[in-house]
Amino acid sequence: MNTNPDNMQFPFAKEALEGLDTQVAHDWDREQLDAMHMQFVTQWRQSMSTLVPAEIKILAGHMEMKTYEAFVLEAPSFADIQVFEIDALQTLCAWSFDSRWVAAAVDCLFGGAGIIPIKPRSSKLTHIELGIRQRLLETLATAYEAAWQTAYPIRLQPLRQEQQLSSLRLASHKDTVLHAQFSIHFNLLELKVDLCLPKRALSWQTPSTSANPSEASGQPGGWSRSLQHQLYAKPVESVAVLCEKELSVAQLLSLSLGQVLPIDLSAPVRLMVDGVSILSGRYGVRNGHYALKVEHMNAAPVIPKIEDFEGATSGQYLGSLDVPAQAQTDLANAAKALSQLDQQIQKSEGDL
Repeated sequence: MNTNPDNMQFPFAKEALEGLDTQVAHDWDREQLDAMHMQFVTQWRQSMSTLVPAEIKILAGHMEMKTYEAFVLEAPSFADIQVFEIDALQTLCAWSFDSRWVAAAVDCLFGGAGIIPIKPRSSKLTHIELGIRQRLLETLATAYEAAWQTAYPIRLQPLRQEQQLSSLRLASHKDTVLHAQFSIHFNLLELKVDLCLPKRALSWQTPSTSANPSEASGQPGGWSRSLQHQLYAKPVESVAVLCEKELSVAQLLSLSLGQVLPIDLSAPVRLMVDGVSILSGRYGVRNGHYALKVEHMNAAPVIPKIEDFEGATSGQYLGSLDVPAQAQTDLANAAKALSQLDQQIQKSEGDL
């Protein structure tokens, strides 16, 4: 970034909040982010030192809030930009690296010491360089996730690579973003690294969020939201039932290859999610693909409260569910027989 290099010597300078209104200044905890970034650079340096045979030094630099438009204007015309998706925060972040950082790592890996100047280049990386770049990004993502673990567990999922911020729409021009600067040293070569994180990703630091009851129960502030997002992202199996046909056992056993079964397409079509009918509608074709138009949403089943079952007999419990009368009687008799058998076993063990 085109910033004063003197700023790199004062990572916790209070002047970083100049130009911001009071509301923005109180919407994020600077001291907490400073501590997280210091932990991040320490762990990242350890991981990089294991991967790259060079004297690695990583420093945390200037950090401030600014508009996304200002961040793009200050960005270099060409850089190695990696976009990550942050699952728990439902947002994106961008890491902008000096275009020479992969070439510097490759030079150290293959015996160089950074003595020969490395020129910036805009050509595509080779397969070897792409593999090394992926390993470097893995060390960064692991270190940054570890720094956030105690405050708000996150996962960085690599999304895509860019070369110019002008082609990346990370936020609207007037949206506020966090701009954090870092510097990485391969021996004597110093390279700049910039992080752009939308301010909405820091909403978990606001007082309204920190007053969540999960804080009082000893849970981390972001635990509930992280769990909620993981639950929403959990895949389920959905099946559209186009037809149903009854067959006898004899008909089923008489089936052979090439035999044709006549069927009638049902209307409406039911959509089953993990075996439960959720909705129904009509089938058709849209944009060249078979599709289902939702016309009816099934009402969610009413689950009785636990207190309703306290002190209830087995017959009362079964009667509260949608179970036929004969099935209730059979289940009650089976439960009674099992209870008698259990009593006999206990009596026999006592006699022994």
